[in-house]
Amino acid sequence: MTSLLRLFLRWCGQLRDFGLQHLYTMKNLKVLSLAGCNQVTSNGLMGLSQLRGLEELELTNCVGATDTVCLYLKQTISHCLIIE
Repeated sequence: MTSLLRLFLRWCGQLRDFGLQHLYTMKNLKVLSLAGCNQVTSNGLMGLSQLRGLEELELTNCVGATDTVCLYLKQTISHCLIIE
């Protein structure tokens, strides 16, 4: 899965931080949608800062996507469009 460019996990109610950790090594990932993934916490989302190649991240209706998390991600992957 290292060559995967886009991943849409919208409204995946079973996705948790542990599952999200498996995405941290996907360095080629450009687009990731976690909209509506309410089991993912702010800690799990902050780990997405490891995805330096990410260009678009959708976090709408994601409870863990607090203002603090979104600000942190905007600062650490500044070229990435964060959709809140």
